[in-house]
Amino acid sequence: MKKITKLIALLISIQCISQDIDNLYSNYFQNTREIPYLHLNKTSFLKGEEVWFQSYIIEQNSNKLHPTSSNLYVSVFDEYGQQKEQHLIQIKNGIGYGSIPIDSTFTQNNYYIKASTNWMKNFSEDNSFTQKISILSDQKNTSAKTSSQDDFYEFKLMPEGGHLLENTVNNIAVLIKNQNNKGVKTKTGIIKDSNGNSIGAFNTNTLGFANVNLAIKKGEIYTFEAKLYNGTTIKQKTNIPKQIGITLNTKVLDDSFVLNILTNNKSLNVLNGKKYRVFIHNTRSYKSIFFDFNNIDKNYVLLLKKQELFKGANIITLFNEKNQPLLERLIFNDLEDSSSNIKVTTSKINYDSIRATVINYSKEKIFLSSSFLPSSTKAYEPNNNIKSQILLKPYVKGFIENANYYFNASKNKSKDLDLLLLTQGWSKYSWNNIFNNPPKNNFNFENGIDLTLTIKEKLSPKRAVMMFSKENNLIKEFKSNQNPIVLKNTFIKKNSSVDFGLKINDKLLEILPYITYSNYSIKETLNKKHLINYNNFELEVSNFKDLSKDVTVLDEVILEAPKKKINSEPYGAITMLNSVKMKNMIIPSGETIIDFLQFKGFKYTGFKFLPKGISQRGRKFTKYDSEGEIIESTSMSEKKDELLSPEVRVFLDNNEITFNLWIIESMYTNTVKEVFYGRDPGKVAQVIYIYTLSPQEYASKNSLFSTVKIPIGFNQEKEYYSPKYPSYTNSTYKEFGAIFWKPNIILEPNKAITFSVPKNYQKDAIIFIEGISESGQLISKNQLLSFK
Repeated sequence: MKKITKLIALLISIQCISQDIDNLYSNYFQNTREIPYLHLNKTSFLKGEEVWFQSYIIEQNSNKLHPTSSNLYVSVFDEYGQQKEQHLIQIKNGIGYGSIPIDSTFTQNNYYIKASTNWMKNFSEDNSFTQKISILSDQKNTSAKTSSQDDFYEFKLMPEGGHLLENTVNNIAVLIKNQNNKGVKTKTGIIKDSNGNSIGAFNTNTLGFANVNLAIKKGEIYTFEAKLYNGTTIKQKTNIPKQIGITLNTKVLDDSFVLNILTNNKSLNVLNGKKYRVFIHNTRSYKSIFFDFNNIDKNYVLLLKKQELFKGANIITLFNEKNQPLLERLIFNDLEDSSSNIKVTTSKINYDSIRATVINYSKEKIFLSSSFLPSSTKAYEPNNNIKSQILLKPYVKGFIENANYYFNASKNKSKDLDLLLLTQGWSKYSWNNIFNNPPKNNFNFENGIDLTLTIKEKLSPKRAVMMFSKENNLIKEFKSNQNPIVLKNTFIKKNSSVDFGLKINDKLLEILPYITYSNYSIKETLNKKHLINYNNFELEVSNFKDLSKDVTVLDEVILEAPKKKINSEPYGAITMLNSVKMKNMIIPSGETIIDFLQFKGFKYTGFKFLPKGISQRGRKFTKYDSEGEIIESTSMSEKKDELLSPEVRVFLDNNEITFNLWIIESMYTNTVKEVFYGRDPGKVAQVIYIYTLSPQEYASKNSLFSTVKIPIGFNQEKEYYSPKYPSYTNSTYKEFGAIFWKPNIILEPNKAITFSVPKNYQKDAIIFIEGISESGQLISKNQLLSFK
C-alpha cells in the first residue's frame, strides 16, 4: 500500500556528500569570531549618574569567553546616529568593565551604546552589541504626543519557506508593528477570500506575531483584516501563489521538530528522481540529510529529535540537486538553564546596609556581574540579556524587540520564540557570501596600543631614554640606537601620566619625545534600524533635579576568605642565598641583567642559564676554575640526568620564568633592586631570584623627568560609587535610582562570595545577574531580595 507521507528517520552520519558546500561552509567560519555583550547596571539615567557596565566577549566557535581578545570599543551615539564619544576597554580572559559619566554634555533624551572590536569589521555579519539608554530630566518634553489612528503600522504576511504554493497547506506568519517598531496585539483578525467570504481567523500576541495554516487554492489571493484595540482596522493581501515548487511547514513538539517538505500534484513530474539535501547548521557544526523525490508522495516528513540537534539556534537549509539553496528556516533547540545554580541570600549587618551572599551550586567556575535596584524600578529595560545576545542575535537578520523576553521563565516563550524565527525567514548568514565572499583579514586582531616615541636630537651610545609611569606600572629603558622607539601592545591608561628622562652615565636630564599612537580608536557607525522615533511618550521626573557631583563612596566588598597579598619581596630560605643590592654596585650604563648574571659566572645559552662554573661546548660540558682554565670535561651522555631538568631555575619577583627568559633580556640593571643566587637550600639545582624596583621606588630614585599626560588609552577602572540622591523615598528614586553595582564576581565551584550593600531606606530590592561559566553556560536571572 503506497503511503502519501514518507517518514525520513534522522540517522545522521558522515556520508559521501557534496564537498563544495562542506568546504566552503567550513572555510567561511574557520576564523575566530567575537560576540560582545555589555551588562549595564540600568538603561535609564539621571544626569549626574554613571553608566556602569561589565563587558563579556564570547568566542563564537566555542561559545566560551574569548581567551585572547583585549581591545573593546564602547561608543556612544546620539539619537540621530552621530557618534558622541568612544571608550577603549581592556579585556582580560574575555571580561572587562568600565563606566561612562552622564554629565552636562548629555543633552538629548536618548543615546545608544555600541560595543565592538576592530577584528569584527572583517565579517559581513554585524554581531556588535547595541543598547538604547534614556536620560531623564525635569524638563518637559515639548515634542511629546500621543498615538493616534493615523500612526503608521507595518503589516506583513510571510509564508514559511518564503513563498506560497498553490493547492497545498501553507504556514503563514503574521507580523504587525507600529511606527516605533513595537509589536501590536490585535483585538480580532479575519481572513477573507477574493469573494469576501470569511474563511479563517488569526490573533497576534503582544509582540505582534501570529501564524495561520491555510490551504491555498490555485490563483487565489486572500485578505487578512486586523482590528486593533484603538479602533483602527488594517488590511494586507497575500501574494499570488506559485504553481510549481515546494514549501515548508514546521511543527514544534515537546521532544522534536517535525519538518514537513510539501509539494503539489503539478510539481511531481518536475521533482521526480531528484536528490535534495537538508543541511542543518549553526556556524560551528553541520549535519546533512539526503532524500529523493518520487512521482507519488507530496509530503516528506523529517522527524528532528531535539536530543540529536545542536543546542541553541539551528539553521535548516534545503538544497536542490544543483546545490542551490531554495528554502531556509530557523529553529531553536532549548538549552539547559544554568541560572538555577545561582542563589542570592541576604542578612542584616546594621540599620543602613545588608550582607548579600551569592552562592554557586554548580561544579564549575562562573563569572558574574550584578545590579541592585529598587523593587519598583522602571530603569532596567535592556533589549538583550547575555543569552539573547549570544544565542539568538548572531543568527537573526532583523531587529528583535525585547529579545531577552524569549529567555525568561514564561511558559509560552518557546512558542513565541518559534513565531519570531518564523517571521525572520533566511538567517543572517547569506549563502551568496558563503559561496563567493569569504572573510578577508583586512582589520587586525588588536592587542593593546602601540606607541611610537621619536627623539629629535641624535643620541650618543652612552645615552639612554628612560620611561616610567606609576599609574601604568611601567618602567622602560631604551638604548640610543632605538630611534624612533616603538612600544607594541601596551595597555596604557587614558589621561595617565608618563615620565621621560635622558640618562647620561648616572645622571638624568629632562627629555620630551614626540609621541604617536595606533590601535586606540576605530571608526564606528550606528545601524539605522536601532534608531526609533520616541516622540510618542515621555518620562516624568519633575520632582528630581540633576544630581550633585558629590558622591557617596561605598564600602569595599567583604569576602568570605581573606584576600591573599601578592608578595614580591624576598622571604624564607631565599634570604640565605648570595645577594647583591644593585644600589651598592657600580655598573656601566646600559647593562642588562643578563650581562650582570654572566659577569657573576652564569652562562646564558640564549634560552637558559647553565650553573656557575659550567658552560656548553657542542656536545660536551666543560668546567672552569676561577682563572678560566679547563679543569674537567664531561660528555653529554654522562650529564644526561642533569639535562632532564633546567640547569638553573630563575624567578622574577617570586614568579618563575625559567622557561620564559626572554622577559628579562631587555631588562636593565638600573630597574633591579636586588639579586639572590646560589644553590637552592636542600636541593641540587642552582637558583636566581631577581627583584625589581616598583614604579614608586624608581620615581624616588630618579627625579629629573618631563611628564606627559597621555590623551588616549584604555579607560581607567574604578570602584562603584553612588551619587547623592535628594531623596531615597520619593517615586523618582524608587523607579529610576540605583542602589548598588557589583561587577567582576568570580565564583569557584560550590563556593560563595559575600559583600555589603547599602539599603538606601528600601524594604526590598531586585538583583539582576548576568554571567557565564567556564564551559560557556550562560546565566541570566533576577531575584527579589528582602532588605528587612
